[in-house]
Amino acid sequence: MSTSKTILTTKQLIFKEMFIGTLIFVLVLGFFADYTNIVWAKSFSYIFMAAFVLQVLTSVVMLLKKKIVAGLKSKDGKQYRALMFFCVWFLLFVSKFIFIVILDLLFGDYVYVHGFIGILIVVASATILVTLVDYTFSKLSTKH
Repeated sequence: MSTSKTILTTKQLIFKEMFIGTLIFVLVLGFFADYTNIVWAKSFSYIFMAAFVLQVLTSVVMLLKKKIVAGLKSKDGKQYRALMFFCVWFLLFVSKFIFIVILDLLFGDYVYVHGFIGILIVVASATILVTLVDYTFSKLSTKH
């Protein structure tokens, strides 16, 4: 067994994030479509396409969140901390409406996510699963 540590490139990390994130959104959308009335899709193909769109949108939102935090974290003072909290909250709140609008524009009657709470539940579920997958992935690399 090799003991050398593989360092992934930025392109590899982006590919991994997009690939795994899309598959997790497929899983989440599929389960919600099958077992709830939060998601409805005409076919699996539309679920897959919507999952990819949601992964792209989520990645963009997380990138913007990181930029906001990086820009305001270096500043001292409670007002900057409050501003950072508000900006991140506002971005995460407004992004769900943008997600709904974009899904509606791209997929119309072929994919439906039931409102703000529905998209919030879908994105939160996918985010939790991604976090669990990343945690498991990192734990598998440590020696015991």
